[in-house]
Amino acid sequence: MSDNRDFDPRFSPAFQRGFEGPADAAAPASVPTAPAKPTVIGAPPARAVQPESPVVARAAASSSAFFDDAAAHEPALDVDTDRRINPFVIALAAAAVLLVGGGLVLLSRLRDLYADTQSDFDYVTLQVMMIAAPLLVCLGLATGLGLLFFFAARRAR
Repeated sequence: MSDNRDFDPRFSPAFQRGFEGPADAAAPASVPTAPAKPTVIGAPPARAVQPESPVVARAAASSSAFFDDAAAHEPALDVDTDRRINPFVIALAAAAVLLVGGGLVLLSRLRDLYADTQSDFDYVTLQVMMIAAPLLVCLGLATGLGLLFFFAARRAR
């Protein structure tokens, strides 16, 4: 089997192309194993680098200062630590309330406007309001539902 160009000595011959014979007879004689690498915990040891010019020394100093500052100011991954009030969420909540309230006011006033023959509204305006008022209520409810999903996603587990 070693004359086969597809033969790989790392694996059992029973699982390679062209093997003919019983599976238990094909146990490999020796399997090369990689030595286990030790696990290093902590920071790697610092290398002693001698700068060749003042420009290299300044670049090395600025890069180390940059990485030290970046590590110091890195935000935490925990969601609970950053609980500032988001102004966009407040604006969305206000818009949802205004849309639902405005749509309900339009729906309640629509009958009076339709029945009043002395008003300045024409028929087309009333028809547009008949379509727009329920849409405003639906849009406000959808915005409120979106905010509910937002708060559900941010809730700590």
